[in-house]
Amino acid sequence: MGEREYQDGMARLEAGDVEEGRRLLEAALRASPGSVEVMHGLARALDLAGERGQARALLERAHAQAPGEPGPACDLAMLYLEEEEGTRAERVLAPVLAAHPEHPRANLCMAMALAKAQPERARGHVVKALQETEPEGRRQAEALRRVLGA
Repeated sequence: MGEREYQDGMARLEAGDVEEGRRLLEAALRASPGSVEVMHGLARALDLAGERGQARALLERAHAQAPGEPGPACDLAMLYLEEEEGTRAERVLAPVLAAHPEHPRANLCMAMALAKAQPERARGHVVKALQETEPEGRRQAEALRRVLGA
């Protein structure tokens, strides 16, 4: 039951229909209340709907349930970074990088978290972030590399 709503909800989000995507993802979460994947998708919908506090709470719940899962952790870390909570972002990303040390997006997020306070460590993560194949992630990694002088 929940898998179909999840897939349809994510497709609606991709198509720009946040309201319908959210509705479907809420139904998917009711059908699969412990699904980290569904929580992550719904958190994205909530964020797009401007409900950042609810999105953050859902990402925190998903991360607590699966601390090594890159998707929710990276999105949560980015919310923390927007709120200038770099130390919290580092703590969220540490178990992800322990489980997936070469994950480009997790390394990019960690490099961002470390950029101000620990630029040398950040440079090491940028090197791994540059392995990103997605154009936007690659562009961000290259920009951060330039800023850090790596």
